[in-house]
Amino acid sequence: MPSSAEPGPDEVTRRDSTPDPSAPDDAPSVAPPLTVVKVGGALLGGADELARVAAAVAGRRVRGERLLVVVSALKGVTDQLESAARNALDPRSGGEIVRDVMGLLRAQHRAVFASVDAGPASVAGTTLFGTDAVQLFIEPILDDVERLLTGIRLTGELTDRTRDLLLAHGERLSAPLVAAAVRRAGADARAVSAEEAGLRAQGPFGVGSADLEGSAAGLTALGHELHDRVLVLTGFYGVNADGDVVLYGRGGSDYTAGVVAAGLAADGLELWKDVPGFMSADPRAVPGARLVPVLSFDEACELGYYGARILHPRCLDPLRGKSTRVSVRSVHDVDTPGTRLLEDAEVRIGVAALAARRGVAVVRVEGAAMVNQPGVAGRILGCLGEAGVNVAAVASSMTSVSCTIDEQDAPLARRALKLLAEERGTAGVEHVSVTPGAALLGVVGDGVAGDAAQAARMLGCLDALGVRVELISHGPGDVGLSCAVPLSDLERALVALHETFFGGDDGVHGTTRETGRAHGGRRDPGS
Repeated sequence: MPSSAEPGPDEVTRRDSTPDPSAPDDAPSVAPPLTVVKVGGALLGGADELARVAAAVAGRRVRGERLLVVVSALKGVTDQLESAARNALDPRSGGEIVRDVMGLLRAQHRAVFASVDAGPASVAGTTLFGTDAVQLFIEPILDDVERLLTGIRLTGELTDRTRDLLLAHGERLSAPLVAAAVRRAGADARAVSAEEAGLRAQGPFGVGSADLEGSAAGLTALGHELHDRVLVLTGFYGVNADGDVVLYGRGGSDYTAGVVAAGLAADGLELWKDVPGFMSADPRAVPGARLVPVLSFDEACELGYYGARILHPRCLDPLRGKSTRVSVRSVHDVDTPGTRLLEDAEVRIGVAALAARRGVAVVRVEGAAMVNQPGVAGRILGCLGEAGVNVAAVASSMTSVSCTIDEQDAPLARRALKLLAEERGTAGVEHVSVTPGAALLGVVGDGVAGDAAQAARMLGCLDALGVRVELISHGPGDVGLSCAVPLSDLERALVALHETFFGGDDGVHGTTRETGRAHGGRRDPGS
């Protein structure tokens, strides 16, 4: 149950929407609370999961709350689409490649749609039922997917523009399914695409950003409709000035939710998950991991950068300086905040959680002649960037530069750095190694990187285990400290570090996280 400090949605609704008999007749009415909810693909795996989400949404709506639900594709669909596009590029592939994947996609979406039996759908004054509704919502989108895949197979070309357009169809398929399920659960709902919502995007395909100012008008129009019904919005993408779909990157539906919550000045943003919130470590590796009740924005983003699937690292950026309350909640208990996210934590308490990123390679560039050679480190990192290799953590000394990259990028990195070492103008680079089979292990918490005692505990624990540390890197704003370790040692390192930092406490190590500062310096009533 919600704490007395932070009323649940039903309490907020009664407080905000029930008329006050002592108020004058001409007193302005107070709008019921507006909440943006993000529902990820893990909660949309099939009919039962969809029904659970729909019941939770409808239950909140019938109490008077205004709700906009941002959805990802059904579980596994984005991966299917990406795999199908790659397979269609294979010159040996025939038409059966497209037919097979379309058969799977059609069966998955038709089965889910049939399970919700959504009842009538009204379009352009015509009411459609049953099979007609399926044809209306699902089949045209599936036909578009088939045409795109066929075009990729016939031309042997997959541009970034076409890839973004193809992958966005996962969300276009899921939004009408979720809206139909909410209607069946007893609340009016309508699916809305990013195009209709006027969500403007900018930047490169695949990793674009939202144009907040350009999206304002469309979001304002949506805000008016939320008084009448639930709106279910496609996440993951926006549309640029040329009308092209631009993806926000994997996990980008979280970012969409943050953008929409900021644009609507929502009272709350809730990220619904199949877990209660952020944990002190991955419970699959550390059975004793515990729920973290409060995190700062910076801590949550740092955990996201390590690959924590709770939220996308950019999700919170649009909400900085806003008054929107942000929380992560279990879909099994959506009225109770699992982890509350505050822009500023009032109490600095050290380690909040451990995180790890698997599938990492360690790059090391060495040379005695690198001493006092200006620009060498910049050229090394710039060389990797030009090759399309993303660098996660960096450490350097007078004679070496080390960094971590995704393991799949190891061949690109080797090739690029070999060419760099062969250039006459790159003074000092004598040896290059790229070693896969590593993991990036992080200790996350406000002030951790600036606290020598926390670093000593981390490194002392790893040393006692005999775990070789490849590099040590400082996180942004003193919020994290990371090191690269062999992947084979990761799980025992996580268990030992969890015991070191959390073993003796009933919650987070050090002072409990029961106070915090809300956005803009105002105290959060739920803190």
